[in-house]
Amino acid sequence: MAQLTWAVVPGAVDIPDSNLAADQPVTDYALTKVSNNAKFAAVRPETFYGWYRNGETLALPTSPVDGYHYARAELEYEVAAWCSRSPAGGSATNGATTKPPRANSNDGPGALFLMDFWVEERNEANPGLVHCEVHYWSEGTETGTNGGFVKVRTIATRLSG
Repeated sequence: MAQLTWAVVPGAVDIPDSNLAADQPVTDYALTKVSNNAKFAAVRPETFYGWYRNGETLALPTSPVDGYHYARAELEYEVAAWCSRSPAGGSATNGATTKPPRANSNDGPGALFLMDFWVEERNEANPGLVHCEVHYWSEGTETGTNGGFVKVRTIATRLSG
């Protein structure tokens, strides 16, 4: 499949409906703007994936289409998959695009009790910060850990061209 690339970052331009009315000539200016609007729409939104563990912060993505660098305010996060065990060897995942191997044992004693995974959004204190909480229950005692890891889907929408 071919990769869409541009020499410059496109942007949306409003065109009055009267410029595109039936039975009216269309100018090259209007056609160029329609083309630019279509190019801009082709990358609204873009989606990026990566595997992360507790305490890691998602890097700001760059569009493979035109090299556009996204700002934190243009991003939303969704936890797309998770694992209750930490990555094998305790290694960081740091946005790896392939799922890391998981450890052979749980991070706490007892049975899996509760899992809570989230990424701080743009309106929170640390946008992009990953949180993993995995709790275990054994003999009436709950043990909380920061084990596990998640696959995060970053939904990037340009606020400007």
